[in-house]
Amino acid sequence: MTECTFCELMKRKANVLFENEKICLMLSPEPATPGHLIILPKHHAPILEAIPDYVVKEMFVNANKASTALFETLGAQGTNLLIQNGEPAGQKHNHVMLHILPRFENDKLNIGWQPKKISEDEMSTAELKIKQETGAVGG
Repeated sequence: MTECTFCELMKRKANVLFENEKICLMLSPEPATPGHLIILPKHHAPILEAIPDYVVKEMFVNANKASTALFETLGAQGTNLLIQNGEPAGQKHNHVMLHILPRFENDKLNIGWQPKKISEDEMSTAELKIKQETGAVGG
């Protein structure tokens, strides 16, 4: 396996702000905005589905705290939490990470999308397919 850039950064403690046995919070080495943070599982995993639920929970609990810190320290007016899960979703590195982006009025960072109109048949088909696999969600 090729060495993971983010596993290496965690080993070197590069820009690490907080860590525990499960996760690492660091300043992004490729920031979209000043104060862009990332939370990574310490155990290498390429996509979110490869991480145990208790680690995902740890990531989001700490993302909430980090987001609060961005409001208080940088005066952020908002934050975006983003996971790019797989290459078609924009993932650039082979290690799952939760991005915490501080947002400011007129920061010109565009991560939105244009809603698309889909037919009732497409919506129903998607709903039926997904519903079968999401029965355990919340359980």
